[in-house]
Amino acid sequence: MNELEQKYKTNNLTDEELKTLRDYVNSMSDEQLATRLFDEWLNNGTDLSFVDSKRLDKLKEEIDRSIDNSHYNFLNIKKIGQIAAAILLPVFIITTLFFYKENHQLTSEEMVVTTGNNERANVNLPDGTNVTLNSNSRLAYAPMTYNKSTRQIVFEGEGYFQIRKDPDRPFLIEAKGLRVKDLGTVFDLRVYGNSNTAELALERGCVQFTSIKANQNVILDLGDKAILEQKTGKITVIRAKDIENASAWKRGYLSFHATALCDIISNLEASYGVNIIIDNKTINDSTDLFTGTIPITNLNEALFILQKSYHLSCRQKQKDIILYKP
Repeated sequence: MNELEQKYKTNNLTDEELKTLRDYVNSMSDEQLATRLFDEWLNNGTDLSFVDSKRLDKLKEEIDRSIDNSHYNFLNIKKIGQIAAAILLPVFIITTLFFYKENHQLTSEEMVVTTGNNERANVNLPDGTNVTLNSNSRLAYAPMTYNKSTRQIVFEGEGYFQIRKDPDRPFLIEAKGLRVKDLGTVFDLRVYGNSNTAELALERGCVQFTSIKANQNVILDLGDKAILEQKTGKITVIRAKDIENASAWKRGYLSFHATALCDIISNLEASYGVNIIIDNKTINDSTDLFTGTIPITNLNEALFILQKSYHLSCRQKQKDIILYKP
């Protein structure tokens, strides 16, 4: 290893030698690294003949101001030169220790991806799983533990999941009021923090859907849609004729079939990050149902469709959008 260290200092390492050296440093404990750093500082054997004496004198003055000279009179110019060399000439062990610590800190922290109003994002996880995030969504995972015995993430919002198949490492999702266990499927999950319900629509494969509050498990098959009531924890499973409509947002619109206005508004609020209020109760949610598509990239167009469909007018009051009967 000493030979590789010397080649590192002179910038003569090959790519393969650099990889070997990195693997060696990463295999050392923090205590071993600290000991190596101290030994390198004491015994670096650096040629000090080129070090400017004025710089050494200035450094000595600075050290003298911070150290009690009555206890450290043995410090001479030669020793000061060794200290100066250690400070002014970064050696291998200092550099590798720094990058080891930085890398260890980064991989220990949580990785988070978020989207804002009217934003979308694609996330490729370390195992090859792909997640497309809808607006106002959040995905988080811990790189140090992900893809070990399990593949676990924490999720809020709406996402289209394409899970890489791995029977030995189940894919786990923790979200508000629910858990999802998957081995390799494609599904759309919608679980916003301010929504009364959460939904999972399964396009391919098989998943386990769990209500935390009710401690209820259901197994979903192709074409199944699970709806969780956050208040009670109850899960309802239905067969969806057009299951791909659940992920229509990926194509820039929301698709509805015989849907109540209040549910449409909840979807628009989540997609656009706005607050929509119905000013009166003249609309019957049980009979006035909507079938069609509404864009999620143009709020004015989306509101216009609702106004025409329900014969409503629209006004804005501060941050609220108010729909009302004229």
